[in-house]
Amino acid sequence: MEGGVIYSLIESKENNQIKYVVKLATDSKFRKASQQSVIYGYHLIEEAAKHQLLAKLYINESNLTDYEKLIAKYDLSDRTVLVIDKIMDKMNLLDSATDCVGLINISQKELLVSHDESYILLENIQDPGNLGTIFRVARAGGINNVVLSPKSVDPYNPKVLRASQGIQFGLNIFTEIDLEQFISSYHGQALAMIPDAAGSIYEVNLNIPTAIVLGNEGNGLTEKLKSKLTNHVSIPMCGDAESLNLAMAATVAVFEMSRQRIIK
Repeated sequence: MEGGVIYSLIESKENNQIKYVVKLATDSKFRKASQQSVIYGYHLIEEAAKHQLLAKLYINESNLTDYEKLIAKYDLSDRTVLVIDKIMDKMNLLDSATDCVGLINISQKELLVSHDESYILLENIQDPGNLGTIFRVARAGGINNVVLSPKSVDPYNPKVLRASQGIQFGLNIFTEIDLEQFISSYHGQALAMIPDAAGSIYEVNLNIPTAIVLGNEGNGLTEKLKSKLTNHVSIPMCGDAESLNLAMAATVAVFEMSRQRIIK
């Protein structure tokens, strides 16, 4: 009890709330069906609260005082539950320690193509860290729309959420999208990022609506999708590396776009 508020306390690993959190953290289909996901750590909790996405907050009972101001600021007392140490350990499925776990509400956004906006299109991306980093790059570079193909990693995978550090809460994220159909309907230019392409990203006018298209970490873009894209570009390199990491390539492309728009 803090400040007159009485919080419920979970002491059993068999509690249904705990089982629910663990299943959400490990099962993407369950996340989609439930329209909820799991986040870890103070910063992500605060970001979710700012964006009015936080459905439930679980705090290690011994650390409650560290969260009093946050709970009061975002009026979270009726959504806060205390847990004992061993319960927090069971809920935390990441490789770093935490004293809080949150449930967030998620929803599938309908993609209505805006021909005046720019996009990042991702085909079959698999690495959660890469996706989380790309979300941060998109937001930093002024691109608000990220589109994912059906076989891409779940953007609400807890590892993606950790990598993005909540920046994705301010993005328009569209999942399970037919990228060929998107490209066919988009009136802006679509650039296929391909390591051995003859064209250079630095020679393209990026001051117009642009879709930057990137493929799988190991295989790149599929031949089928590449055939739909007439503008193939690469990132010229002076050294002898074959290619950049996917997130690094996205960073270079997005910030070249940002550079051009800043100096325009």
